[in-house]
Amino acid sequence: MPSATAVEPPEPTLGETMAGVTAWVRENPLATLLLAICGGLLVYFYGFYSVFMNGAQSTAVWAWKGWNDENDQVHCRFIAPIILFILWQRRGELISIVKEPSLRGLAFVISGIVLFVLGIRCLQARLAILSLPLVVYGSAEYLGGKACARIFIFPCLLMLFMVPVGGVIQSTVTLQLLASKTVGALCALLGIHIQLIGTTINVDGHSFEVAGGCSGIRSLMAMTMLAALYVYYALGRLWQQFVVFAGSIFFALIGNIARLFTVVLVAKFWNPEIAGGLYHDYSGFVFFPIAVLAMVGFGNLISRDWSQASARIAKTLTAPDHEAPRKDVDEVEGEKKPASPISYDY
Repeated sequence: MPSATAVEPPEPTLGETMAGVTAWVRENPLATLLLAICGGLLVYFYGFYSVFMNGAQSTAVWAWKGWNDENDQVHCRFIAPIILFILWQRRGELISIVKEPSLRGLAFVISGIVLFVLGIRCLQARLAILSLPLVVYGSAEYLGGKACARIFIFPCLLMLFMVPVGGVIQSTVTLQLLASKTVGALCALLGIHIQLIGTTINVDGHSFEVAGGCSGIRSLMAMTMLAALYVYYALGRLWQQFVVFAGSIFFALIGNIARLFTVVLVAKFWNPEIAGGLYHDYSGFVFFPIAVLAMVGFGNLISRDWSQASARIAKTLTAPDHEAPRKDVDEVEGEKKPASPISYDY
């Protein structure tokens, strides 16, 4: 008899979800009140409590303005909808799990509040943004327990990518030097004459500065966020997720160095103005997808079941040879034996 396979229950519809939420609200009025208070406080302090930029911007407004083209972080504006989508996908678990409130969640909530107050006092909006994952995770564990908080782990980690890099780009001297020196080494290896002075590359009298934005920090931020989403959905084992996520940093840096190297090649063998203008501005749309594909290929490589693959290869190598096709003419000691004469019946 064929073995029965486990069938996962379908995700609840919108109506079933609303019915489940309504039932939970009726059964847990105190938890509902606490949840409403926490949600209201989060919306007010992060969205409407204006303290930054001389009291003109709240934490949310400051972050929104930091997600701009200059910082190459426009993609951060989609993080909140992505988090809501992930939680919506796991709505069945959130409804069905047994809620066991845990006081340990208060430790995370208090830590987040302290960090938020510290960010307000120091006028460091990044600290205020970093406090949000602590508050959300702590609230989930305090109201729903460890099983509920476990669902919020990845969305809370994804919130870390909401921090605008902004002035952090000015502190990327190490990455700038790494990129410029690597490009210089590649040119020396291939016999391409350039002059390297710090982070400035001189190509036939034309200077190209490896600025903070060209250091790889921006592509690094985007790549790591994509890597986090990829490993969350595509890889099941924790060690595979960590390896691919760490490897995404390497692929982002390599892709950026390859882009800078091609800028030098375009300036050397074609047109320096095009290299520093049109090609520099749009080459990222070529090398970044290549880096992403390299990361996906690496993830596919380490997630394959190599034991089955090696077993198939071994079976192919050890399989007996097929019988040689039968010939119409027998060969005896290298000489052909004529076929039997054909008889005709009249």
